[in-house]
This record gives sequence, C-alpha cells and structure tokens, in this order.
Amino acid sequence: MSRIGIGIPLFQSLQPQVAFDYMRMMYHFGRRYQEHEFFLIARTKSEQFRARNAIVETALRTGMDYLLFLDDDHVFSWQETCEHSQYDFLKKLLDHKKPIVGCLYYHRAGDYRPVLMKKTGEHQYTFLTDDEITGGLQEVDVQGGGVMLIDMKIFNKITPPYFEPEQQSVGKNLGTDIQLCKKAKAEGFSVWCDTSIVVGHLKQENEVVTHLNRSSFIADNIMKGHIADDWMAENWLKDYREDVLEYTGLTVDKIVEGAFRYDDISAKEFSKEGDLEEYYRSRGVSQICRQMYYHSKKNVAWEGLIILKQFRQGVRAYGLDFGCGTAPIGFELLKMGHRMDFVDVEGAAGYEFLKWRVNKDGYHHRVGWKIEGPYDFVLFLDVIEHLGDWEAILDNAIGRMKEKSVLITNFFKNMDFRNPEHISMNHAAVRDFLLSRSVFPKSDMIWMKDDNYMGGAMNVKTERKKKK
Repeated sequence: MSRIGIGIPLFQSLQPQVAFDYMRMMYHFGRRYQEHEFFLIARTKSEQFRARNAIVETALRTGMDYLLFLDDDHVFSWQETCEHSQYDFLKKLLDHKKPIVGCLYYHRAGDYRPVLMKKTGEHQYTFLTDDEITGGLQEVDVQGGGVMLIDMKIFNKITPPYFEPEQQSVGKNLGTDIQLCKKAKAEGFSVWCDTSIVVGHLKQENEVVTHLNRSSFIADNIMKGHIADDWMAENWLKDYREDVLEYTGLTVDKIVEGAFRYDDISAKEFSKEGDLEEYYRSRGVSQICRQMYYHSKKNVAWEGLIILKQFRQGVRAYGLDFGCGTAPIGFELLKMGHRMDFVDVEGAAGYEFLKWRVNKDGYHHRVGWKIEGPYDFVLFLDVIEHLGDWEAILDNAIGRMKEKSVLITNFFKNMDFRNPEHISMNHAAVRDFLLSRSVFPKSDMIWMKDDNYMGGAMNVKTERKKKK
C-alpha cells in the first residue's frame, strides 16, 4: 500500500468552486483508490517557496511514497459532468511510474500559455507552443507545479532547501516548479507530462481557463490592454532599482544572491529575544538586496502602485514612513511633492541607502528622520510584523495623526507565519488596538482616524454587539 501526500500551498482561502471540486476529488480517491493511503498536507503561503518546503518536509517526516502537489486554483471537473472520470487522472499518473509527472494546464492571465517549459540556456526556459503539445505522455524540462506527482525517492538525492525564493522579477525565470525540475534532472531524474489530461485553471469564480476557451481570454486581454499592465506595475520601480545597483555596485545576479543569503542567515540567526535593532544593523548590504528583490515581485509592485494611486497629484501632504527600510513607496511620495519623515533603525543598510538617495536627489529640505507630526498620513508597510513593541509604536504614531488622516498598512494581508522575523502576527490584536484608538478601516489597507465615527472608540464594543 502506497502512502500519498496531497500538498496544497494555500494563499488565503479556496474559492468555492475549487473547494467543492477538491472535496469531490478526495471522496473519489477514498472510494476508488483503496490500495493507497491519502494524507492532506496544506500550508498557507505569502511566499510560495516556504510553503512548498514545509510540505516536502512534512511528507518526508511522515513517510510518504508520493507527493501530489496541487495549487489552490485548479478545477478538475471543469466539464461539469455527473461522471467522476476526471478524478482518474491520479491513477494514470501513478501508472506512468515516472519520477516527476504532471498534467497539462494553462496560465490564467496574459497569453494563457501551457505551463510546460523547455530549456533554452543555462538559466533560460521558454514555454512550449501549442504545436509542441502531443496530446499524450511527453518528456519536458519543466512541469508546472500546480499539478505535479513526485516520487519521494528524488528527495534522497536533492539536498535542501528544495525550493528557494523565485527569481522571476529580477531577470531570471526560476520559479519553484523550474527549480525542482532543474535539480531533479541534474541528479539524473526525468520530468514528464501527460498532455492528454487537461486541468482547468480558475481565472476567477465561474471562469475556468482550458484549451477550449483560452483564445477568447487572450483576445479580451489585448482589447483591454491588460498585458501592458505588468509593465506599469514594475515601471514605477525603475529609478529605485537603478539607484540600488548604483549604491551597492552589484549586478542584478549578485543582488539575487544577496537576497538569498539574507534569507539563509535570518533562518539561522534571528531571535526575537535578542537585540532586534542590532540584528537589523548586522544584515549589511544583503538587507538592501532582500528589499529590492521583495519589492520587485509582481504582486508587491502592484500593491505599491495601488497605494501610490491613493494620493492625488498637486495636493501636498505631510507623512510618516515608519520602519521604512529602503522606502520605495515613501520615496515616490517624496518625489510627488509630499513632505516625509522616514524612521528606521539607525545604521541599518537599507536606512543608510535611503539617506544617500535623499541627498543624491536633493530632497533633504523636505525630509525628517524622527517622528514629529502632526501627520496627514502614516505608512506602516511590511513593519508591524517585525515589531515586539508594536502597541507603543502605533500609539505614538496615532497620537501624532490629524483628525481624518489615514494609516496605510499591508499588515492584514500578510499571511507569512513561517518567516522567523515575523514575531507579531496577531491580526485580531492589532485590529482591535486600532479600533480602540478611533482608527477605522476604509479598506483592507487604508484606515482613517476619526474620533467621531460611531461616537468614537467607546462605541466599538456596542456596535459589535449590535451586529451579533
């Protein structure tokens, strides 16, 4: 009897269509695959490589024979028939007896390409074209990690970490699926895809991408101009990245290496009981590398663009960027004409880079380096989770905010509970603290200070009781 782990990295929650499909799949596995034992291994993710590593480590500890990686946005019953034959894909994959084998699915945006790749250079891969899809079992260089069956024997040869931070945003196309396939092939294992099995990819609720409809989605994208949006999301970071390269004197490849080194060291050396300020001062240039790498991620770049669009052109304001680090967003606000106070750990490399950048561009007359106020807005971006004394810091900042000013934070979108530096991840506690200080949510990232809202903070508990 084989032991099969079903590993699912979860972003925040499953869409109902995926949840229903996966429940039917599990039921089918239990009834039709009685020669196997199944174990569900689900891990939340904000950075995919951490979740995938945790899943592999769990599968190794619990003695799995196979690991079936699934993403949280696939649909096997996309044809919406009453039959359950679509869930026989696993038997077909097992029967192939390959080290790594998966199914065919397509990207859910952009050019809706098949998520299969061939190697074209040392660090270069390109997606297969439609005429290269055979409709049967075929060997590939990279199988998409969204539906991938792995013989656990390969992890006897591959050394950890099995997955590392993706490098797509800084010049190399090395996502987690590419990394694993590359490492497996280097140890003599082959990678395959049964392209006769087509799996749906949820574009959004009730829109599942398959080979039958992807051409219409491509046409829609071209008409709407969405393909160009990726360029818009990254373009606002152009000056920031150029300044990082100038300041550090490093190439993009070295920036990536520095970012990885930062992650490796933090996993070994970070201690929340230690001197946190001294720890962040000790990170050196790798801190700048990690921040450039992180802010260049597509979803993070988009988040920054969304924040910047909240500020109207021509309206000057006074803001605080607390825990600013290299401050790509805060610096853009400075360039827009706003006055800024930047506060972080003195001597930390990211903070020193920001000071250099302010002086280089001649903005020192509109910049302060300590908390003053009163502020029209305050930024707490990628910082609350790092603070042991977050209550005192937030209380100080809120006390310096004007009435109807805004607090902008991405803290409540952060689900990376595995990062050792994230020592304050109690979302409910922070939310209750903000409410108790008359700071109320306008969206998931924007909060407004309003002492008169619902009669002030004293009415928060009463309002909750009414809702119940």
